[in-house]
Amino acid sequence: MQEVIGQTPIFIGGAPRSGTTLLRAIVNTSKGIVCGPESRIVPALCALSTQVEQMHMPVLQQQYGLDTDALHSKFAASINAFLAPLQAKSGGRIAEKTPANVLHFGQLRRLFPASPLVGIVRDGRDVVASLLSMDWTDGRTGHPLAITRDAAAAARLWVASVEAGTAMRGDGNYLELRYESLARHPRDIIAGLFAFLGEDAQAVEAALDHARTFDRASGINETSNDRVAQPIDTRAIGRWRQTLTPSQYATVMEIAGPALSRLGYV
Repeated sequence: MQEVIGQTPIFIGGAPRSGTTLLRAIVNTSKGIVCGPESRIVPALCALSTQVEQMHMPVLQQQYGLDTDALHSKFAASINAFLAPLQAKSGGRIAEKTPANVLHFGQLRRLFPASPLVGIVRDGRDVVASLLSMDWTDGRTGHPLAITRDAAAAARLWVASVEAGTAMRGDGNYLELRYESLARHPRDIIAGLFAFLGEDAQAVEAALDHARTFDRASGINETSNDRVAQPIDTRAIGRWRQTLTPSQYATVMEIAGPALSRLGYV
C-alpha cells in the first residue's frame, strides 16, 4: 500500500483520562491539522481487521484471492472514508483521537505504514482515580462500565494501554508523551510534538493558548471538555493521594505496580 508521507492520518491514543483530549485541543490549534472529536470508529475497525486477519485469511486467500496486503488496504480505505468528510470540510491534515487507538497501534502501523502515532502516558494511579470518578455507562446494557466502579478493571486497562505504547518504542514514527511533562513544561513538550508532526515552530504559541479556541461543546464522547477548555496546569497531578482509598491503592499497586516502576512513577 502506497502512502504520501505528510498526508496520512495522525492517530492519537492513550489510556482513558490520560490527556488525549488535551492533545486533541493542542493539535487543533495548528493551521495544518484538524483533529475532530473522537469517533471511536478507528479502534472498532482495527479490532475487526485484526480478527479477520487472524481467523479468516486462509479462506480469503484461497477463495477470494485476497492476501494480507490487500486486506490491509481495504481496511485503511474504510478508515480513510470515515475521515474524508472532515478532511474535505477543513482542507487540513487529519488527526484522529480516540483513547483506545493505543491498543491498536500495532495494527494501525500495518494499515498505515507512514502515519505518525502519538501516545500519551499518565501516572496509572491518577488514571484510576479519575476513571473511578466517571459515570460512564455501557451503551448496550445501560450499566456502569466496570472501569468506573472497579479499581482492578481500571488498573488493567491502564496497564494494557501503556504496554501497547511501549511495544511501539522501536518505531521511528511513534512519539510517546508524558502527561506530567506536558503539564509542567508545556512549551517544550508541544514544541517537540509539533516538530515530530512537521508543523511550524511558530504554531507553539497558539497551542499554549489552546483554551481560547477550544470548543468545549464539541465531542459528545469526551467528558473532559470543560477541563480542557482551561489553560494547562498541574492541578491533576497526584490527585490519587486524595481520592484513592487504601484498598483501592493496594489493588492498583498489585496490578500496575511493575509498570509504574518501569515508567518511573514509583
